[in-house]
Amino acid sequence: MRETAHRVLAPDTVPDAVPPVGEELDALTAALRGHLERLSPEVEQAAGRLPKNSPTRATALACVGEARGKLRAPELGFVMLTGGVMYTRRLARVLAALCDHCDIVSAGIEETLEQTAFRHLSDHQSRCRTCKAVDDDGMKPGAPLCRGGPPQGRVSAGARSLTAADLLIRRGRSADATA
Repeated sequence: MRETAHRVLAPDTVPDAVPPVGEELDALTAALRGHLERLSPEVEQAAGRLPKNSPTRATALACVGEARGKLRAPELGFVMLTGGVMYTRRLARVLAALCDHCDIVSAGIEETLEQTAFRHLSDHQSRCRTCKAVDDDGMKPGAPLCRGGPPQGRVSAGARSLTAADLLIRRGRSADATA
């Protein structure tokens, strides 16, 4: 599934890659649609097993909704308005995201490290006097840097560098089992 999505999105990352056209585009579009139709219910079921207040559940279900919207798009005339390549690229992007969500929710991860870091940072910033300090114009020019909060850069950068496969390995599951 990821390979199919990558074939469509490759022109973004590989300078010499040529976007698919004609029959190849039609075949990739059909494959992407089939993958989305197959994967969406699986992600929805896995997300349904997580607690209702889980941020991972909410984002996975939002991605499922996005995938379903993309699958309905041809019925709404979207392809005729925007062209087949744009529609296929949108399918590929949502499939890539859905694959990531599948890895995470299938592993039972209720909150990713990045979500945890963001929650800690926002909790801190909502209570810290230094972080909330502003001048008479409502700006923060020259405001002192807060040293009391979570290590913002390190936690966020570290959380972003972890892939779903890393999270699965940390939990003792094989990344191959979900892909």
